[in-house]
Amino acid sequence: MSRPPELDRVIEAFKVKDYRTAARLLNPLLRSHPREPWVQLYAARLHELAERPEVAEPIYRELLRNTANPNPKILAQARQGLQRIETRERDRRQAALDRARTAPAATDQTKARPGILILEPIAPATRKAAAQQFARIFDLDPYTARLQLPGRDWRLFRTGNFGELQVYAQELQTHDIPCFCVDELQARSLKTFTIEHFQSVDPHAVVVCKNDQRQLGSLQFRWSEVTQRVLGMVPVVESVIDLNARGQIVRREATQDFVPLLDLHLADRGCILRLCESAYQFDRGVAFAPMGFSPTSFVDRADDGRPTRRTQWNALCAFVAQQTPAAAVLNRFAGFAETAMDCRELLDRLTPQIPVPRRDARPMPEDAAFALYSAVSFCRHRP
Repeated sequence: MSRPPELDRVIEAFKVKDYRTAARLLNPLLRSHPREPWVQLYAARLHELAERPEVAEPIYRELLRNTANPNPKILAQARQGLQRIETRERDRRQAALDRARTAPAATDQTKARPGILILEPIAPATRKAAAQQFARIFDLDPYTARLQLPGRDWRLFRTGNFGELQVYAQELQTHDIPCFCVDELQARSLKTFTIEHFQSVDPHAVVVCKNDQRQLGSLQFRWSEVTQRVLGMVPVVESVIDLNARGQIVRREATQDFVPLLDLHLADRGCILRLCESAYQFDRGVAFAPMGFSPTSFVDRADDGRPTRRTQWNALCAFVAQQTPAAAVLNRFAGFAETAMDCRELLDRLTPQIPVPRRDARPMPEDAAFALYSAVSFCRHRP
């Protein structure tokens, strides 16, 4: 199909760089010939010149995908248009990164601070398009880029200069790739108190807890102050005796159990209250007996007739959930931990405050991963 004769006037306007006239002449053609490739090409060019690459790019790509009546000139100009957009975008990103790297710490403290870039789950329907943009931003091949985009859980994608990571985060968000950037020092500065037991729960909660120096004290808060509940589990790994393939006795490390954790975030106070099943003193303070439990029940009953720690823990968590219905719940720690474990230098800088009793008193990497998950969740949703 031949192009409409009115288009010649548009082309002449482009030649003399009279883009206002070109736009005026092109508007009626977009109504009368909306699928005409030449009309689409010059429409994309006008969007590009008007600094609207997010509108021009999909038009160029659609022209390249249109194989019904391929026109070599249209295909060549569409490719050139995409190349111009990508080059301009790359130059703009590089300039922003250079500014972030060279900003004097004395005038912009945030630029010199370490940061963490977290990718959030992306919907399957937008995954393919997002992977193309992600590949372009980080100079990856499309297959690798698609593997990097999480489908269900947060992914700890990169650590580095906070200012540089903010540049990447802003560009990702521009292309509808959900992510957020956290100041590492801010995350590490959050105060965490480990709850030993609830002294009172009505009308306000009063807890006996320890700070990061293991000093014992009490803290009172209103249930409405809890903005988030963060749940997870960390392993208990012990040395066990086993037989190898030759029947010889050997020692190896094996996971013996998983200990549940529950963090309560008090956003206005900038602190985290941590509950740990293995360290909680169920025999002190408020009793959290499971509903319907009786000494004659054979379900979750210890040998002495009392409920097990896990049953009491579940009752405690259920009570806390009942008291904090408006709090956001974050319970996707396991998936996040898989990616966080690759950042061992970052985890080593953290003080987990996870009171899980182990023969080896040293914290495990999973402890630091949970502390990080809770801290970045706090910073992500902090008002």
